[in-house]
Amino acid sequence: MFKNIVILLFFPLLINAQPAAFISADERICDNTGFAIVKVNFQGNAPFTFIYAINGVDQASITTHDKLYYISTKIDGIYTLKSFSDAFHQGDMNGSGIVTVFSSPTAIIHLLSDTLSVLYPQADFISQSLGSIIEEKWNFGDNSDELIESNPHHIFPVDQFGIGISAMYESSLIVTDDMGCLDTTKHQVWVKEEYYIYIPNAFTPDGNNTNDKFCIDYHAIREQTFLFKVYTLLGELIYQTTNPNELNCKMEAGWDGKNYKTQNDLPSDTYMYEIYYQDFEGWKHNEYGSIILIR
Repeated sequence: MFKNIVILLFFPLLINAQPAAFISADERICDNTGFAIVKVNFQGNAPFTFIYAINGVDQASITTHDKLYYISTKIDGIYTLKSFSDAFHQGDMNGSGIVTVFSSPTAIIHLLSDTLSVLYPQADFISQSLGSIIEEKWNFGDNSDELIESNPHHIFPVDQFGIGISAMYESSLIVTDDMGCLDTTKHQVWVKEEYYIYIPNAFTPDGNNTNDKFCIDYHAIREQTFLFKVYTLLGELIYQTTNPNELNCKMEAGWDGKNYKTQNDLPSDTYMYEIYYQDFEGWKHNEYGSIILIR
C-alpha cells in the first residue's frame, strides 16, 4: 500500500521598503584646493538611477549599484535631487546639500632685483599678493628660519669674512586670507660672484700695532696670476710678491715697510706700486698707484 507524502515548500516573502534617496552636504572649500563631497544615500534595490541639480540646473543622469554615492565637485551652490528610481520603482527624494567655494588669494613676489652681488647679498622682498591677506610666510631657500612678516629684507648666507656665497636660492611665499585659503608662489634669487680689490694709500710701520703693515683686501681674483711690486720714485724695486696671501689683510699679513733685498727699514716717503692680476672671469687688470710710508 502506498501512502501519499505531501512536501510543503516555504519561500520567504521579500518585502522591500519604499525606495528613497537622500542628498546631503555642508562643504566649504577654496577654489585652488581639493573637491567638495556631496553624499547621496539610497534605499531600495540596485541599480539606482538619479538626477541631481545644482542651483536648479539638472545634471546628467547617473546609475550606480552603490548605496552611498559620492559626488566630487568644485561648483558653488545648492544641490538637490530631481529624479530617482531603484530597480523596480520610482522613489522618494529628500535633503539638500550646500557647497561654498571661496576665491583663493594670489601670492605674488616682487623683487627690486633677483640678481645680487656676493659683496651685498641682501634682497628686498615685496609682496604684491591679491586678496584679503592676513598672513604672509616667507621661506628664503637658504635653510634660514621661515619668517612671518610683510615685505622683509633678507641677507643670504655669507662666509667668515662677510662675503656672500655664490648660489641660486629658491624663495617662496605662502599667503593666507581671511577665509583660511592659501596660495604659494616661488621666485629664484641668484647671488653671483663679483671681484674686488682694495689697496690703501698709506701705512705707518712704527711698531704701535696700528696700521703697521701695508695689506690689501680682495675677493675672487685668480691668485696664480698675481704680481705686486713697489718702487722708489727713482725706479728702484724695493718689494715684490707673487703671492697675494702675503698681503692679505684678512690673514693679518702685509708688507712691513722693509726693503725686501736688504731687510732694512725704508724711510718715510712716497713709493709707487704696480699690481697685475686676473679676476675670476679671466679679465686682466694692470694698475698703478702710490703708497705713503709714515714712520
